[in-house]
Amino acid sequence: MHISSRKWFIISLMLTIFLELFFALLVWKVDPFEHYRESGILPLYDQESYNNPGIVQNYQYDAAILGTSMIEMSKPSTIDRCFGVRSVKLPMRGSYTAQMGWQMKHVFKKNTVRLIILEVDPYALLGRPDDREEIVDYLWNGIGADDVYYLLNRDVVALKIPKMFQNMGKSLEHKRDAMYQWEDVVFSEQNALRGLTFEEFSEMQSPDSRNERIENNIRTHLIPEIESHPETKFLIYFPPYSIAYWYARTSEGISEVQLNTKKVMYDLMNEYPNIEMYDYSSELSWIENFDNYFDFSHHSTQISDEIMERMSRNEGRINGIHQIEGNNEQIRKAVDRFIVQYNHP
Repeated sequence: MHISSRKWFIISLMLTIFLELFFALLVWKVDPFEHYRESGILPLYDQESYNNPGIVQNYQYDAAILGTSMIEMSKPSTIDRCFGVRSVKLPMRGSYTAQMGWQMKHVFKKNTVRLIILEVDPYALLGRPDDREEIVDYLWNGIGADDVYYLLNRDVVALKIPKMFQNMGKSLEHKRDAMYQWEDVVFSEQNALRGLTFEEFSEMQSPDSRNERIENNIRTHLIPEIESHPETKFLIYFPPYSIAYWYARTSEGISEVQLNTKKVMYDLMNEYPNIEMYDYSSELSWIENFDNYFDFSHHSTQISDEIMERMSRNEGRINGIHQIEGNNEQIRKAVDRFIVQYNHP
């Protein structure tokens, strides 16, 4: 039987519409990014830029920890126990202060939050204040029409949903702790020093050469939320990168700029009564023991837990610029010891 081209067009159009509606309904139902609801199937938690908006919007919490990949090994259950809250973690790997502020703003839009923990990397305050990388607008903006980019996303249908189905029946009990955790990594000196080279040092940049950008980031992305939420306690801490990291930054001539970010931040923020600032960057028992690291930056869950324990006991709190200067000097001396030990001819 001959079918006219007009009928073929109509049949093809109807089939296309049907398939699009089917896939849209499938994505809505399975919802791998938890855009509409907290999932009853264990999510993949493998893309922070896509998972975090759903966590912010749909999870129940009154506390959050925000930062870069340095908080991926942290455990909300430890935060809950230490501070008497229910928390979520919102890392964004390789991000800057702009992304931290973006997420924090949406956290406050959604919930009444008692506690915010901000992990501030030495490089994070040096990023562009207008940086929008890793911000997926259609998952954050609340515009229903934009959901089409999610509901008809080919990768979501073809890749995420099949993987999600593999998690059916898995326990959800410890998912907040397990999300974003690094697996199959080895904590060792070999891994901590991998890729490190011993070459001629670059000229050291002036410590205050990037102060304007640092201040801009703080005033634009952090202070507005701190001032707008005096009822919320903010714990800000500088993490313990290994001494191999500080050696690398010293050889590149940028370590003094990064160390100075702590002083600039303290000068701008220490007067706020709802802020406590902590510095763990020079904890020598951690940063000189490479068995705590699986590369020159990322430390173990045990150290993450200990940081929360110490903050809950008010240990390591910054009480003045002199304390920051003393901690920075410890890092410089540790770099000197590292060079003597590892930089053999």
